[in-house]
Amino acid sequence: MKFRKFLMFASRGTAPSFTIEVKSDNSGTSGTDQFTIPTTTGTYLYDYTTSDGQSGTGITGNTTITFASGAGTYEIYITGTFPRIYFNNAGDEKKLLRVLQWGIYGVGETNQDKAFLGCGNLTSIAEDVDNINLITSATSIFQNCALTALPSGLIWANLITGGSAIRNNLLTSLPSGMTLNSLQNGEAMLFSNSLTDLPTGVTLPALTNGAFFLNNNTINTTRYSQLLVDLESGNVNNGVTFSGGNSLYNATGETARNILTGGVRLWTITDGGLEP
Repeated sequence: MKFRKFLMFASRGTAPSFTIEVKSDNSGTSGTDQFTIPTTTGTYLYDYTTSDGQSGTGITGNTTITFASGAGTYEIYITGTFPRIYFNNAGDEKKLLRVLQWGIYGVGETNQDKAFLGCGNLTSIAEDVDNINLITSATSIFQNCALTALPSGLIWANLITGGSAIRNNLLTSLPSGMTLNSLQNGEAMLFSNSLTDLPTGVTLPALTNGAFFLNNNTINTTRYSQLLVDLESGNVNNGVTFSGGNSLYNATGETARNILTGGVRLWTITDGGLEP
């Protein structure tokens, strides 16, 4: 029995770790020399080590790490089975600074709702997004963080529910390959960023709820007008609520917009109006 347990841990240790950087003396519910890894429902069996030599094995839920070196900034390396971190706007969310590597994070888990919600000092996330691209539900996953950019490979082609997913961040652009082809609920998904453009692949063919989608963003007139054209020609849903934020549309966009809001389509669209 002990031998099998050793093999399990040894095997887990060879996998790429989920690596995060934390600052223990930022505000949180644990002590100034501590950090609590938050979990939620699901199957967890993970080990951790830290950059100052702390470790734990066979953990199945939340755990609080005490850093022997005292208050400071540390890296935490998590291996094993770790489907989802779950800050949900509580706990030590302000102590998280960066996701340095996704590694084993989220294997087999397509629901990442509220995972990093409220991590107001989270400024960047890692590029190895294979598991993150398989997500189908990401409600508020990065809401109220401080992200200035998203990984270049983030496509989210499978994402169905993305309400407030990256609301209230510092984004000026989205990854060029992002498609959001399966997105149905995009309510407030991009609310309060500083976007001026959208990837050409974002046409939103499946969207059924786009309320507040681009609020507090201003997409350039040509790109926003093209989005209206794409919505009119490629999205067959009727009665959709959609926000284009402060974006203006040109004459071509106006034609598409009028079709969407009239006849049998009956969309409700709010935006900045027709360009002068």
